[in-house]
Amino acid sequence: MRQDLAGYCDAEPAGRHHHARVTLQLTEGVMHLANEAGCFWLLDQVCAAQADPAVRRLTVQIWTLGVSRDRSAALACGDGRGRVLHDRAIAWTDFPLTAVALRVEAGLVALRSER
Repeated sequence: MRQDLAGYCDAEPAGRHHHARVTLQLTEGVMHLANEAGCFWLLDQVCAAQADPAVRRLTVQIWTLGVSRDRSAALACGDGRGRVLHDRAIAWTDFPLTAVALRVEAGLVALRSER
């Protein structure tokens, strides 16, 4: 799957995700990730965090998900310069990768490779 994701480089809107009264646009790569990994819950978390004014004020949000061997995970949102504004521990996930990073800018969620 990681190789598939690396092939996405176009940051044009290709779909939408709505949760918690927030609608975010998704690139083709993020749509592929959500469909193949079954991780719409991850997009739900990104949408829900937009209720936090500190997160919402960021011009660029960098979201990282890291999965441990015991299948627990850590989700964090930062400004890309080392400042974390939102984080969440996830007790268990079946997410197939050990890590993924997403970029949210102007309401568009993109893979880091999509610029």
